[in-house]
Amino acid sequence: MSALSTAYISCKVGGKTRKYRFTGVTSIEHNLALNLDNDAAQGSDIVNGARNRSNQVTLSVVETDAEHPAGWAARMLESLAAVKKGRVLCKVVTSMATYSRMLLTEITAVQDEENQFGWSGTLTFVEYIQPPSKDAGSAKTSNNASSRKNMGTTGSAVKLTGSPLLQLLQRAGVKG
Repeated sequence: MSALSTAYISCKVGGKTRKYRFTGVTSIEHNLALNLDNDAAQGSDIVNGARNRSNQVTLSVVETDAEHPAGWAARMLESLAAVKKGRVLCKVVTSMATYSRMLLTEITAVQDEENQFGWSGTLTFVEYIQPPSKDAGSAKTSNNASSRKNMGTTGSAVKLTGSPLLQLLQRAGVKG
């Protein structure tokens, strides 16, 4: 294993960009998927019911004090836990692709006989897709678009007299 693996993550922590390189990366899983709408209307095109899911990357890593100062692996795990807890957006760089706006959503860490002075485990990152703003691409409406609002009068009030036919003519503006 190399002290500097080819896959790493980069995050802004405390106003500084920090790169987290691992003692070893044993595998990288890229999950790029679509959700298909099985409830689409009969005869509709399947493409209309397909939506991109957030990209997901899982790094299987090994972190050890063997090539670093004592306590390195524990501090690395603590730092990664702080990134997850703080919901810090990260960039995940691998030899196959670079992913921006990724959130560290899950950390598994195992310390066993093979790695007594460190840990091995997985780091799962999911792409953060910002929801569209409320004003983007839609007409502005009131909170309840179906409610009526009194916007004033449609004209001056006319006193109606006479038979219903005369009243109808008066409303229409015909003088009789």
